[in-house]
Amino acid sequence: MIRLIASDIDGTLVPEGSHVIDPAYYDVIRELKAEGITFCACSGRQYYSMMKLFEPVADDIYFISANGTVVRTRDRVLHSWTIDPELYLPVIQKLRTIEGSEIVVEGVEKSWIEGYETPVTKLMRDQYHYSVENVPDLDALASERIVKISLHHPNVEEATKDLFRSHRLEKLSMTISGAAWLDIISPEAGKGEAFALLQEYLGVGIEETVYFGDNLNDLSAFHEAGVAATVANARQEMHDAADIVASSFSDLGVLRQLRHILDLEKRFKAEGNI
Repeated sequence: MIRLIASDIDGTLVPEGSHVIDPAYYDVIRELKAEGITFCACSGRQYYSMMKLFEPVADDIYFISANGTVVRTRDRVLHSWTIDPELYLPVIQKLRTIEGSEIVVEGVEKSWIEGYETPVTKLMRDQYHYSVENVPDLDALASERIVKISLHHPNVEEATKDLFRSHRLEKLSMTISGAAWLDIISPEAGKGEAFALLQEYLGVGIEETVYFGDNLNDLSAFHEAGVAATVANARQEMHDAADIVASSFSDLGVLRQLRHILDLEKRFKAEGNI
């Protein structure tokens, strides 16, 4: 019996950066809840952006935001992992040396970007629908509130390859989380850690869970799921690690799988198997 399903958003449910999702997802989430199955949206995105995307069902689901650093409902933060304040400034200084990049610093409720009307400000505010505050200097932020530092670069894997050998960043966790994004978080955090915490909070066993994801930041959650599922458009590493490969987000592959799970659950109950 499945009791908890979590899914990544960008590249799994919608195109990267999209703020439009097929309304049929709302219907299937409501049906899942009626069958006793909890749905969790799990993303590198900020909570505010995720909540806006799922607003019609936001009261019915859980959220794992900021790449597994915040676990919450619409009304309450269940847990968050912050970056060690002593590491914050060295990370910002190191990221500033990467030519052509822009930095987004994220807290539990909002994000901060240095400068005004920069390209990444417009991207986060207008496309991702983030709650963004522009500041003159990221160095001046109250660093004890930071859950994630993101770097945006059009060729992020090539541009950041040397970071993975940097002693300044060895006490933090780094992962490629999208076509143009690198996320830096606490080493205790991650989508897998957050998914495991939610399972414990809900009293759900790992064998009762399904996780959908398409990128490297989803791999840790695969290890915490009874069934690991990806989509046809995902990276090859995800295909190799997955139990199920659904059709791509453009073909509503996850929606089809959710309906299939619903059909199975209803059939098992009708036959008295659970």
